[in-house]
Amino acid sequence: MFDVSEFEIRVLKPDQIITEPGFYQMPLDRHHSQPCDGPSVTSGVLRKMELDCPAVVWERHLLNPNRTEMKQTDALRFGRIMAAYIEHGPEGVEDHVLVTRSGPPSLPVTEMIQLVEDGHTFTKAPPNRPSAEAVKRYVEGTATPAMAKAVEYHLELEKDPREKISENDWEMICAMGKALANNPDATAAMDGTPEISMAWQDEATGLWCLARPDTVSFSGMTTDYKKMSSMGREFNARLVDSRITIHGYDMQGGFACEGFEQLTGHWPLFGIIAQHDVAPFSAIVREIPDEDLKIGKFRNHRALRRFRECLDSGHWPGPGENIGAYQRPNWQRERLLEEMNNAGEAP
Repeated sequence: MFDVSEFEIRVLKPDQIITEPGFYQMPLDRHHSQPCDGPSVTSGVLRKMELDCPAVVWERHLLNPNRTEMKQTDALRFGRIMAAYIEHGPEGVEDHVLVTRSGPPSLPVTEMIQLVEDGHTFTKAPPNRPSAEAVKRYVEGTATPAMAKAVEYHLELEKDPREKISENDWEMICAMGKALANNPDATAAMDGTPEISMAWQDEATGLWCLARPDTVSFSGMTTDYKKMSSMGREFNARLVDSRITIHGYDMQGGFACEGFEQLTGHWPLFGIIAQHDVAPFSAIVREIPDEDLKIGKFRNHRALRRFRECLDSGHWPGPGENIGAYQRPNWQRERLLEEMNNAGEAP
């Protein structure tokens, strides 16, 4: 334990940029939008440099003037909404999330009749998204009342800055949030300040580093929440560990821990809170051991150096740039060589 009073969390205003290391509060979009007085990298960029290739990173990077705009995936949107729910709770999340009307559920008519008889009132379905012809006629002033209603409804929806989510998905979020709150290990692990960006400058490359775990506790603990689909497999610790490996969460953890150490002088613990996306929405807490976090730190530094080299040279190689020879799995090579030796046909 150490004295936490000396560490200030600064609010980064819209017209400010980061010029010195520290803990910052800022919107997630700002975190990913080069908020420093020099080029910055996030954990997602470093993991893609390590696990994919530089060409993929540069294709959608904000510093690329000819970038391909990245489309928002359902997984990213759902993750942001779940983070807002965890941070603000069911009462305060309305300032950040807009639940859109979805209309009657897709149920057999007999079940819908039973719901009506039980006193259930179905939400009226919203207007369908207007066609190009409907928008054209709306602009020209020749739209039918139904067309005008559809255009105006979706205009208002698009003007609302909050994250949009359907009623069905919102019910799922609430059920997952409730299950998470009832898990004492998960709630204890996530007992920290949510969505804080840690900023520091890498000495070797001069790049700004921005780590943003889901929670930071000044008692010495950082965590990240992951919604996971088991895709028909059993949801257990082995599955969670495989996802940590596949997605490089050791790097994400090592990055958060390095940021905490840079700003406080203390290396913290790091844990992944994985939650199944199928009822009963079980949660599994996995602490990533210190040795694996240091391996992640090594991979981050390698990715930082490579990013710097690519940025300076303007060359972002793809996966096929280095020609190499086929590599047979060792287990198969040993087995086949033994069989060839037994058959008197050794290479």
